[in-house]
Amino acid sequence: MTRVIPPASGAVGSPAVTARAGALLPIALVAAYYGAYIAVMSPPTVSMALRVRDVVGEGQRVSTLSTVLSVGAFAAAIASPLLGALSDRTTLRFGKRRTWLVIGPLVGLTGLACIGLGGAVWLLVVGWVLAQAGWSGTLMAAQAVLTERIEPGMRGRVSGLMGPAMPIGMVAATLLVSLLDFSPALMLLVPGLIGLAGAALLVAVVPDSPADKTALPPFGPREFFSSFYVNPRRYPAYAWAFASRFLMFSGVFIILTYQTYIVSDRIGYGGDSTAAKVFQSTLLLGAGSLAASLLFGILDDRTGRLKPWLRLAALASAAGLLVMCVNSSFGIFLAGMVLIGVAQGGYLSVDLPMVSRVLPDPEHAAQELGVYNLALVIPQMLIPLYGSLIVGADDNYPPLFVVGAVCSALALAALAGVRGVR
Repeated sequence: MTRVIPPASGAVGSPAVTARAGALLPIALVAAYYGAYIAVMSPPTVSMALRVRDVVGEGQRVSTLSTVLSVGAFAAAIASPLLGALSDRTTLRFGKRRTWLVIGPLVGLTGLACIGLGGAVWLLVVGWVLAQAGWSGTLMAAQAVLTERIEPGMRGRVSGLMGPAMPIGMVAATLLVSLLDFSPALMLLVPGLIGLAGAALLVAVVPDSPADKTALPPFGPREFFSSFYVNPRRYPAYAWAFASRFLMFSGVFIILTYQTYIVSDRIGYGGDSTAAKVFQSTLLLGAGSLAASLLFGILDDRTGRLKPWLRLAALASAAGLLVMCVNSSFGIFLAGMVLIGVAQGGYLSVDLPMVSRVLPDPEHAAQELGVYNLALVIPQMLIPLYGSLIVGADDNYPPLFVVGAVCSALALAALAGVRGVR
């Protein structure tokens, strides 16, 4: 049975609640994590592309989608460390993690409502900013629960279950969109309500405590912006881990960003068949991710080794991207998606246990993980900017796949710098 790390001094809640949480906490944590990803992955996977097409038509959809996604990713880049820092410093009796497990989903759901109901580009932008900020806060609080409340001997398995949350969230979001595409509001709000329900379950069972006011260091704009920088000479292992994650997902997010348009423009499944074909490819990506995540998490706990599985994930990413360069058939695309799923799920299941061992300041886990999460967010900002230039007006996707494969190979090389982790 998973042992829950005892709450810090001053924690709220009775011993009976804490004991009951010991059995339910991993389940609730996984549910909250998956729910947040179902909510936040719905727009970039399918629904935002469909909403952009509804609002601006066919002619400007690629450039408009790139703009909306980039602005939202920038919001997430600020929100992740900011909300993580605020979570570490929350002194309300309700608890420093539970507070943001309530605020985050409510803000995120409001953003999804703006996307689903808005009829102008600026409303799509505002909605995506709110959604990214809200669900980023939710994910930061959940990741802090993993590092603070799950014992190290079980952390790999729980992290392995959490690892495929992003691709499985994509599968679930795509399925919901395909079922609810008759209503733009429902195809955004239903994933959001699922995220809200998962967070509510975690709030109900997690032992939590407010931050100790007397132990809090000063925090203002200067301290916040300085937190974005981690001295690579002082913390080289953390810096190389960040670089590896950034490069890895610079490759993976190329496919996730343009999947809808690759299926419709490069492969030729346009019109009403687009959502169904995207669901098929996302389903295979999710299956590969789930299998790799569970396997890598078990291997992590049994062998105590992390780097071999991260290297294997990076190789799978490079292979999947190169496979897609072979031709434009749907079968080849599906094969590549399976490999990218293995890469994504396998990497995410192992890199959180890795970085938890090299955090510069473990006492402020949410803030540190918020900064580390920028390695996932920054690629989402950059890819729409340079991706549209590489693809061009002729929908030329193979050069973009090659760029992604090179990034994956560099991610593998960067792991050599993460010293102190096998």
